Amino acid sequence: MKAKNVLTGMVIGGVVAGVATLLAAPKSGYETRRTLLANKNEYIGSIKDIKDSAVELKNTVATASKEGKDSIQTFITDVKTAIFEWKLETEENKKSLQEDVMELEDSIKDLETELAAVNSKEK
Repeated sequence: MKAKNVLTGMVIGGVVAGVATLLAAPKSGYETRRTLLANKNEYIGSIKDIKDSAVELKNTVATASKEGKDSIQTFITDVKTAIFEWKLETEENKKSLQEDVMELEDSIKDLETELAAVNSKEK
């Protein structure tokens, strides 16, 4: 929700409340106007406080949004880096395992050859 919409809603609500108060006021119009004029500065101060609070809220939301976006970017970068490093590590292990498998296959072939030679001598 935009701060402008919130502020507009508050102003409209204040005007409606003011009109309702005037219509239901137990005092005469003259007395009510005198009271309103006497409290004018207080009302203006309250409106300024509401405006300042809305601006502060807007700035806080903007800051939080920017920080959240930066945090997400950092997280994504960290994940990509971790995946890249993992691939490098597994690639080295993969090569090492392939070499070990080739050595085992060579050893098995040698054993098969020796067994075949032993079997042919026994016959």
